[in-house]
Amino acid sequence: MKKSLFILWSIIVLTACSSSREDIVILFDNDVHCAVEGYAQMESLRAQIEDSVPYVAVVSCGDFAQGDKAGSLSKGEYIVDVMNTVPYDVVTLGNHEFDYGMKQLKRLTSRLNAKTVCCNFGDIRTGKQPYKPYIIRRYGPVKVAYIGVATPTTLTTSTPTNFMDKDGQCVYTFFRDSTIALVQQAADKAREQGAEYVVVLSHLGDDTEGVNSVDLIHHTHGIDVVLDGHQHHVLNQRLADAAGDSVILASTGCYFRYIGQLTIGKEGTKQVALIPVSKPYRGEYTRTCRCIDKVQRKLECITARAVGFAQLELTMNDANGERLVRSGETNLGDFTADAMRKVAGAQIGVVNGGGLRASLSAGNVNYGQLVGVCPFNNTLYTVEATGQQMIDALEVAVRLYPEESGDFMQVSGLRYTFDASVPSSVCLDERGLYIPDSLYAPSARRRVVSVEVQEEDGSWTAIEPQKTYTVAGLSYILVCEGAAGMYRFTKPLPGEHIADTEVLARYIAMIGDTIQACDYAEAAGRITIVP
Repeated sequence: MKKSLFILWSIIVLTACSSSREDIVILFDNDVHCAVEGYAQMESLRAQIEDSVPYVAVVSCGDFAQGDKAGSLSKGEYIVDVMNTVPYDVVTLGNHEFDYGMKQLKRLTSRLNAKTVCCNFGDIRTGKQPYKPYIIRRYGPVKVAYIGVATPTTLTTSTPTNFMDKDGQCVYTFFRDSTIALVQQAADKAREQGAEYVVVLSHLGDDTEGVNSVDLIHHTHGIDVVLDGHQHHVLNQRLADAAGDSVILASTGCYFRYIGQLTIGKEGTKQVALIPVSKPYRGEYTRTCRCIDKVQRKLECITARAVGFAQLELTMNDANGERLVRSGETNLGDFTADAMRKVAGAQIGVVNGGGLRASLSAGNVNYGQLVGVCPFNNTLYTVEATGQQMIDALEVAVRLYPEESGDFMQVSGLRYTFDASVPSSVCLDERGLYIPDSLYAPSARRRVVSVEVQEEDGSWTAIEPQKTYTVAGLSYILVCEGAAGMYRFTKPLPGEHIADTEVLARYIAMIGDTIQACDYAEAAGRITIVP
């Protein structure tokens, strides 16, 4: 009799649990890069869905804290303030969350109301992971696990010294060789703890070299959905995992081009919709709108400062409007490299194309526009380098051409020619760092065929391999040893370490507050590419 009552009670409980299942909606973004207006629509969309669906979550796949002045001028804090008003439930870390250093990252994630998850980031000194690999959230009777995974190459593509101790030793790791295994481990543990669905918040990209989201799906099992970021692609597809099961791979592009909506139906169905974002969005005036307005007022106090006047546009693009600064010379590249050289008083100025993020429009120039050009809070440094070191640095910088490369070098006080028909001999190690010996292997061939330095009288002479030159540029490429694919220079010379935007402002003042059309009407011919 007791057994019969127990069975009957179990049936009643199971029936009640089954009947209480409801749809679960997970809104997601990736690579917002400080496009704060989109958060107003995210909050509004969340509120609309909550009117009819009891379980709604908002998650981010990273790269929210960097990319424009709202992030760079507050080191990400204004962005966290806005995200908290949406609010977000879970986030993972993009490579740019690490740009402000570990101390500031910890401050940002502690202020963020959302839970931060990342399964492949560890502290070598303690053997521990600063963030939980995953969390499980309960929506009625259903448990959903969220696993976070960061870009393994962040160790070398972000500012490498951020991950070093005072002695220059790397004390953090992104488990490059075991990232997929760590994701699988997290998925297995989440399943053991009762997770019915496993969602990966990924910042891997779908076709990056090394570890990417497609490989992750193909080499794991037990994952239902991978929400991806890093490469700014728009994705909504299904791939087979290692067990042959279907896994959703989705990404929203960037800058709130879309908001993603993952719906887990009460019947067990899973589907993603990508919702276009109208900009600027100010439907019902909300707490997020109020926070955005407050942030913008703070920014205006800083960015409205008049700097000068530009008689023409300084562009990062080609004549067709396609980005060129990472694969060819532009007048913006010339201008910024000139600024580095002349403000520092060096013989050579260099800027990596990946550090230039916006064109500078013709007309009045304010400080905020300069922040848009150089949003990463890098500082000006000067180093001594031999002519051979400079030649080697250029060889490394052009190794990927005709592909885009953030390492592609814009120059001042120097001009160079490279032959694109010659295969690059530059090799990278397992960490993504170039191998110096690869430049001098017996079979190595050089792409860079000539390098010249400008003399004080304006004439050009061939660079002398044994001669020492002073080279000015930003900290990211000159003093942060270990930057992926970049040439590593020696320690910096003493000098004033000015913020990148202030360098540009000072240079405009040096040239009489006006960027002359006659000086930058077109690229100056400092980079010649032999097809």
